Amino acid sequence: MPYKALISTELARLFSVLSNQNRISIVEEISHDEVCVNTLQERLGISHSAVSQQLAVLRTNRLVVERREGRKVFYHLKYPELAAWILSGSKFICPDQQDMQKLTSAIQQAKELWGDNR
Repeated sequence: MPYKALISTELARLFSVLSNQNRISIVEEISHDEVCVNTLQERLGISHSAVSQQLAVLRTNRLVVERREGRKVFYHLKYPELAAWILSGSKFICPDQQDMQKLTSAIQQAKELWGDNR
């Protein structure tokens, strides 16, 4: 079943591309409209060169498309549903209620053991 290996490889590559917090932020910022580098720089609070580098990775991997208007370049997602898909992954990073209770209890016990009653 070589097609499964191919799909797995391509998905791993996609996850690798999305494994950078700035690239995820850029995907979210351009999910609804076209945005230029300067606007992304302002919104994300990172340098112009960092935005350009991350856009280059996204563009090379066919996730972002550019449109030129004079000297300005505007970027948008090739597949806008990518942003919604990424955001849907947030349920996997949120601890469930039982885990939160265990963590809260462990923190309280550690504070008591260490003599910190704040």
